[in-house]
Amino acid sequence: MINIRTVGDMAATIARNLHRIDRSAFDVVVGLPRSGMLPASIIATHLQMPLADPAGYAAGIVHGRSGAPVARGDRVLLVDDSCNKGRAFARAVQLLPRGTKVIRLAIFGPYQVDPATVCDIWFEQVGGPRVFAWNWTKHIRLPRWGFDFDGVLCRDNLKVENDDGPRYLDFLANAEPLFLPTRAIGHIVTGRLERYRPQTEAWLRRHGVQYESLTMMPYATKAERMAAGNRGGWKAEQARRLGVEMFIESSAKQGAAIAREAGIPVFCTDTQEAIRCLA
Repeated sequence: MINIRTVGDMAATIARNLHRIDRSAFDVVVGLPRSGMLPASIIATHLQMPLADPAGYAAGIVHGRSGAPVARGDRVLLVDDSCNKGRAFARAVQLLPRGTKVIRLAIFGPYQVDPATVCDIWFEQVGGPRVFAWNWTKHIRLPRWGFDFDGVLCRDNLKVENDDGPRYLDFLANAEPLFLPTRAIGHIVTGRLERYRPQTEAWLRRHGVQYESLTMMPYATKAERMAAGNRGGWKAEQARRLGVEMFIESSAKQGAAIAREAGIPVFCTDTQEAIRCLA
């Protein structure tokens, strides 16, 4: 089973473990760009400590309260969101001035090696395969997942645009992107009608989205689709047919149906929450 951690999960994990950080042992919190800056900022704010990134710290650019510059000191709490084999920590340490005292903290520690060999403090070990919600668009397992379209790859249409006519056609052609994957993905399962396949495929080409399949609803009109209802159940059926191991969905209601009926975890982009199946 895939283990999902959201930004909310990360914030809660930090809050539960703040007591494990000896705040007298360092002068500044240094986050590893990019993902490590999220927990580093949360920790520095909770502890009211200065914040920097590795290159900035080396250059003496350290941010105190309201961003005011402060002295950097020589004791660093080096923070990353997760750790696997310690390579990111090692690269960051090389950027720091010689003689800097470093404590390495990973919010989510490694599961393939002994955590103590690559970091000094870790708050939680999350086994693999694992998905961090702030980084899902580059995950190596994207080809194994299912994806909603509107509210995931592009924004949802507005009520005024949902006329099944010219305004909707304009939306299909010009919808702004939301979460664009950085590698090929698996199966798109969308509530859009099959008759809008040409416009949908054109948008995907224009935004460089590579995918294995595109499943659209078979109804002739919006009215027929609305009368049929149960889009979450239909998506769950398609997810089972396609054999996806996880689904990215914009609607929390539909996501709950997919998780329940397909027996797979769902990440909801609208609420930024993981919906975990009970199976």
